Amino acid sequence: MTFAETVRTLFGQMPEQVSALMLSGAAGAYVRAVFAPEASWKRRIVEGLAGAFGAIFLGGLVGHVLDSVTGGGTWAYLAAGFIMGEGGIAAIRGVRRLVLERGER
Repeated sequence: MTFAETVRTLFGQMPEQVSALMLSGAAGAYVRAVFAPEASWKRRIVEGLAGAFGAIFLGGLVGHVLDSVTGGGTWAYLAAGFIMGEGGIAAIRGVRRLVLERGER
C-alpha cells in the first residue's frame, strides 16, 4: 500500500468534521505563510503547530456551536477551523511579544 493510499484510507475512516478541521487548519497555515511569513523557521513551526491545535481542538468546539446555531454542517466546521487556527497563531504571537517585552525591561 502506498503512502497516498494510506492517507486516503485514513481520511475515509475519519468523521467528516475531523477531516474538515484538518483541511481548514492546513488552509489557514498556508494563508499565514503567504501573507505574513515569519523569518525564523523555528517560529514558523511553533506558530504552525499552534494554529493546527487551535483549528482541531477549538475549531471543533466552535464548529459544533456554529453547526447547531446555523445548521451549516461541514461548512461550519471548515469556517471554525480556519478562524480558530488563525486565532491560535495570533495568540502565540501575542504571548511571544509579551514575554519578549518583559525580557527587555
